[in-house]
Amino acid sequence: MTVFDIEVAKRFKDLDPYDHVSNATFLDYVMEARVRVYRSLGMYDRGVVGQVVVRQEINYLRPIRFSIEPLMTRTWFSHIGTSSFTMETQLIDEGQLAADAKSVMVCFDKDSSISRPIPPEFRLLIEEHLEN
Repeated sequence: MTVFDIEVAKRFKDLDPYDHVSNATFLDYVMEARVRVYRSLGMYDRGVVGQVVVRQEINYLRPIRFSIEPLMTRTWFSHIGTSSFTMETQLIDEGQLAADAKSVMVCFDKDSSISRPIPPEFRLLIEEHLEN
């Protein structure tokens, strides 16, 4: 299994009235990590296949407070199906686990908007990095 460690900047605008990062923003951090994993693997070509989030789960374990230190995200592929795959992400702030998330992605045909099998070139990339 390959774990992708990616730093994500915390922004002042991410704060809620209680001076910690808004719970909705946690999913922005998960998305940023996911997109950067795609880019690192060459999976971001929307001309090849569309990908949409069909399910997201998140466990909030502790607040994230603003600081200039970036947030560390740890992301990996945990499952692959015919047309879908699952990525898991941990949000680590100041060395402590702040949240863990699971995102299920489905590949779809952009013209018909129906699911389609994961393209073979993407499947190989995911399988190469898949959790055992």
